[in-house]
Amino acid sequence: MRAVQYNVPVPKDRTVFIQEDILEKFYPYMHRHEEYQLIWIVAGNGQLLVDDNVHHFDQGDIFLLGPNQAHVFKSTQGDTLVQSISVFFNVKGALADMLHLPELTALLDFISKNSRGFQVPKKYLAYIRRRIEVLKKSQAMDQLIRFFYLLKSLNTVSSELKPLSGSVFGEAADGMRIQMICKYIEGNFHENINLDEVAQKANLTPQAFCRYFKKSTGKTFVSYLNEIRVREACRLLGAEKHDCISTVAYTCGFNSITNFNRVFRSVVGVSPREYAANYRNLLYQ
Repeated sequence: MRAVQYNVPVPKDRTVFIQEDILEKFYPYMHRHEEYQLIWIVAGNGQLLVDDNVHHFDQGDIFLLGPNQAHVFKSTQGDTLVQSISVFFNVKGALADMLHLPELTALLDFISKNSRGFQVPKKYLAYIRRRIEVLKKSQAMDQLIRFFYLLKSLNTVSSELKPLSGSVFGEAADGMRIQMICKYIEGNFHENINLDEVAQKANLTPQAFCRYFKKSTGKTFVSYLNEIRVREACRLLGAEKHDCISTVAYTCGFNSITNFNRVFRSVVGVSPREYAANYRNLLYQ
């Protein structure tokens, strides 16, 4: 999905811009802007798409979106109104010189390290919401001072923040994620699981999930799922723990006998009936 370059209407006399929106729905297009955006979802729920990643949001959640980070909020159908309060700031604008002051370098480092955004952990939401409320009611110099206090508050919980997108998870965490996905598939293959469902578990869009899964396992999601199902079918057929071929097919998660026969033959090389008759010990000697 191509992102629209959006120009935030920041007044020329503002270093930090606070915007409150009460609308029928969020801005509907995937978009990006130069400014960081700290957004508090006052009312509404749905999904936040950030680059190729998907995150669920509820009323009260707070997110930081990085500069030029493609994103769009998609409301749950049925919501009458959505309400949000956003804090926009640009570290390349008027803030640049101030953030390079020795006393503020810790805040500059915090901002730079979180250019891929984050979601404020649930246990800190009330605290950060109070900071945003105070900031919103402030004017002129007081607003700028309270903005720095807001950043300082976020910095104190920086060790618990996870990026909204990107490969910054690191190899160890990324390895844990693919293990989690494979474990989920192997534990639920007999159910009617689909690409959208598993992609959501991984916090990725279906397209991004397909690329990630193929890169991590060398197989597509569908082929991996089919191999797991066929492996279980072979176990049942070889152990004679079945009443008929159709029982095995449905037990292993296939939704039709025709599809089961086709997939089984493509993986094993023979039909399920032939395997049961002649190849019972082929995979399980």
